[in-house]
Amino acid sequence: MSGWYGFIGVPTDVGNKACGAAEGPAALRAIGLAPRMGMVDRGDVRGPAYDGTRDETGSRSVRETAAWCTGVRNAVAGVLADGGVPVMVGGDHAMALGSVAAAADHARRQGRNFFVLWFDAHPDFNTPETSPSGNTHGYPAALACGIGHPALLRVGAFTPLLRPDRLIQFGIRDIDTGERENLHRSGIEFHEMPAIRERGLAALVAHTISRIEAAGGGHVHVSFDIDALDPSVAPGVGTPVPDGLLLEECIDSLRLLGASGLVQSLDIVEYAATQDQGNRTAHVVEHLLAGFMAGREGQAALVA
Repeated sequence: MSGWYGFIGVPTDVGNKACGAAEGPAALRAIGLAPRMGMVDRGDVRGPAYDGTRDETGSRSVRETAAWCTGVRNAVAGVLADGGVPVMVGGDHAMALGSVAAAADHARRQGRNFFVLWFDAHPDFNTPETSPSGNTHGYPAALACGIGHPALLRVGAFTPLLRPDRLIQFGIRDIDTGERENLHRSGIEFHEMPAIRERGLAALVAHTISRIEAAGGGHVHVSFDIDALDPSVAPGVGTPVPDGLLLEECIDSLRLLGASGLVQSLDIVEYAATQDQGNRTAHVVEHLLAGFMAGREGQAALVA
């Protein structure tokens, strides 16, 4: 049941120039994350350098983003095909388009429902028409739901990759005006920080797990942006937003998700090593993964 874990490094910030996320995978290797966590290091995805040129939609580095996401899709698909749990370690959050594309295709081939749980300070539900910056790291959740730049929608084998009612977001607290309209128009369930403070993150996650199980289960993909956490906990991010999630509630939630047996693929993205303070955020990543794995291994022991 527990399988093995494939560490996939994605050293790029092509979706958000100079945010520092490109250095994240190397910094995590430097602290020995993969061997210490018992993960198989599948190496780094490679792709083009940041270009920054705006296309006719106002989006930056679209071709470069598509190339990186295609590489991520292939790497994640390879781990899934080999029976492992891919852990895509970015890199900026635009890269999640590639991992979601691979997970969605895997779920479809197995005839399983597909869900995505998105932990982030930002909903990443912009389109070229609503994005103030044109940076593609603000696009991936919308793209997964079939909305956005045509060149990026072609990264997956089909579109939409995900039914909008099967995307659930947690920790949201920085939403652009047009982005909020996109979320409401698409019917996305997103939990902003006041709701999380009222109900508790772990309680919301547990409720989500129960609903997924009641719907027949399926393949759950978790995409975790480190800036979901409060900057006092995780300073090593490119786009910090105050009043975020706390480490223990995130560990507890990932432990619940691991124990559910539903999560078959995982992203940890936007760790900006250049912004970190003495590897504090690198060790936060380690604690998050340890929580997820502990839940998953505990469930495996129960099944055995």
